[in-house]
Amino acid sequence: MVSKEWIYANLGEEIEINGCPWAVTFSQAIWWGWKWRYGNIFGENKKCRDRVRFIKDRALDVWKAHVHKMGVTTRTAREERLIAWSPPRVGWFKLNTDGASRGNPRLATAGGVVRDGDGNWCYGFSLNIGICSAPLAELWGAYYGLNIAWERGVTQLEMEIDSEMVVGFLRTGIDDSHPLSFLVRLCHGLLSKDWSVRISHVYREANRLADGLANYAFFLPLGFHLFNSTPDIVMSIVHDDVAGSAYPRNVQV
Repeated sequence: MVSKEWIYANLGEEIEINGCPWAVTFSQAIWWGWKWRYGNIFGENKKCRDRVRFIKDRALDVWKAHVHKMGVTTRTAREERLIAWSPPRVGWFKLNTDGASRGNPRLATAGGVVRDGDGNWCYGFSLNIGICSAPLAELWGAYYGLNIAWERGVTQLEMEIDSEMVVGFLRTGIDDSHPLSFLVRLCHGLLSKDWSVRISHVYREANRLADGLANYAFFLPLGFHLFNSTPDIVMSIVHDDVAGSAYPRNVQV
């Protein structure tokens, strides 16, 4: 179970290293590691002095072939933009959730907050999970956030998460064989209730309050902690969001 979560987590990473997406490099490392291991068993391995360099080169070749076939260039244009949290539309509430992990899998937490159209705190939570993977922590945050909003009578909800992988899970679902399918099904059970929920991906700079609550959970006892008022430790983030404070980020265009 843990190994599957680790694989899915790495395949869902959005970072690039030396111009190649980490998911491509990771998949090449898994493939060649398997191939070399069985080559050793059957005596079919050829000498490779620098296997790390070999994998990086193969991954870059695969990525270049992909972008060539798709008719795009390997040069990725990026520009700096200012990212800020934005309040929900009139009559709606906004839920931001996040997960945090000190390793994968290691100690993990989640946090979330519901705010109104003026950016006022309605309720929030911190969840000290214990040991689990990063994607699982993100999903626990989504589940608890949805559950609280539903139980408090919210009927129109904008939900923001900074993990594109989790957003995809919530929008389209996953196969029952996936190790996270049980929790995705729980989330879908909440989403299917009689209310309107709009799910979107945001950058981390627009999700600072949920991140702060998730990190606060590392200092709390195991379990779920509900806050009907703003904890002092995240008060400055609440004020920054209400003031429209923005933070620079290089984004792909």
